Amino acid sequence: MTADDVREAMRNVLAVLQADPRHYRNFGVYWWPVKALLRRFYTRDNLYMLGMFEDPDVAALVPNLGLQDMLAAAFEEYEQNARLGLASAEVEAPNGETVTIYDPDAGL
Repeated sequence: MTADDVREAMRNVLAVLQADPRHYRNFGVYWWPVKALLRRFYTRDNLYMLGMFEDPDVAALVPNLGLQDMLAAAFEEYEQNARLGLASAEVEAPNGETVTIYDPDAGL
């Protein structure tokens, strides 16, 4: 995955979240590394929810993956949750634990 591929992926994520910020929950536990990656390219001027908050307990549940594998897992999680219409704050972590995804920066 090239730097341009990552930039394009984040541009697409930004567009989705600008259209409906509630969709951040579809990333499940991967929201935290996705949010950090978004902040590499964008600011709160682009998306209000790009503050510095991170839930350390939930972020710790993200498997230790390289960037490409993390993004693949994040997009797979997003797709599954979007397809099932979950958009719920309660998600299943990769270890099977049910956790709550709540980002006060999003306010949702």
